[in-house]
Formats: sequence, structure tokens, C-alpha cells
Amino acid sequence: MLPHSLYLAPANVAAVPAPEKIQAILERLEVIGPALGKDIFEAGGGFARHVVFAGCSPYLVMTPPEDGSLAFCHVAVHGPFDLPHLVTGLQAPRPRCPHCRHRFTDWRDLLGAEREMRSLRCPSCHRGVTSCELDWRQHAVCGRVLIELRNVFPGEAVPSDQLMQALCAETAMEWQYGWAQYLSIDQANTT
Repeated sequence: MLPHSLYLAPANVAAVPAPEKIQAILERLEVIGPALGKDIFEAGGGFARHVVFAGCSPYLVMTPPEDGSLAFCHVAVHGPFDLPHLVTGLQAPRPRCPHCRHRFTDWRDLLGAEREMRSLRCPSCHRGVTSCELDWRQHAVCGRVLIELRNVFPGEAVPSDQLMQALCAETAMEWQYGWAQYLSIDQANTT
């Protein structure tokens, strides 16, 4: 099973905040530490302050395991992509039409393997909608730039208000979050 992540992205899925600005915000808040690779970072001392975990004492692995697995908290910044990318997981709930609330039971077939935003037609109200406009109940996120907080499971944690406010204030745009499976670097860099 693929590990899960908490994703942050601009609410306007077409927006492209400068990745350098995002990295500077994450560094200032100490969400990220030293680089592990291109656009991949260790979790910094502020990670646990700005990723609010449910429960009284979550078990967080903050350093890479000796077995080489990715089962530890770290951060990746993806993009900018040419088109908005939708990231979701195999266990995502059926998304709903934002107009009539119809459930897309066949969403996996409709979206296929591509991660780019797709245009769809609701079979119930017949209105056009994009895959990014569907109501995923925060089990997907879409954007041209994505912040991936890795090894965070769905519903287990949310971004702090301070992190979301800093992103909003310093990029001059609203931000959203959702949970999904890892976006591998190979997948992220193919647009």
C-alpha cells in the first residue's frame, strides 16, 4: 500500500505561486529542514507545530528508516505543472457534483491514469464540471503547485491555521488542503 500525504495547494487551481517563495515560507516556519533531494526536504523543527495531529500522542517518525523506506515525515514541493494536477488515492470516497450532489461512482474510469484536470459532464444534471471542481471531501487536491507533507494519513492531521494564513498572506491567494497518496517525483515531473 502506498503511503499517504497531506497536500496544500492554492484554492485557484490555475494559480502558480513561485516555488521559491513557498520554500521560503516553509523554511521560516521551520516546516522544512535540510534538503534530501531536489524539492524534497526533511521535516523541520516546526513540522509538528504546523501539522496538527489528532490524538494525544501521535507516533511520528521524523528520520529516514534504515530499511530505506519512505515511511517517515518529510516534505516535497511539486510544480509548477503546465496544467493543474489532481492527486487522490485509491480509497478516496466517491466525489460529488458541485451542482446537484450526484455521486460519481465510476470516477476512476472517468479520470483514468492521467493526473491532469479533466472536463466531465454530470450524468444527473448534465452540467459541465472539471475533475478539480468535484467535491472530494478533502480526499483529493488539485493545483499547478503542490506542497506534499508526507507520511500523514487521511483525517489524521490538518495544517495549522498559522501555516495556512502565512501561505495566504505571503502568496496573496487562498489555500486548500486534502489527503491523498504519495505523488512520486517521477510522476510529478511529467507534464
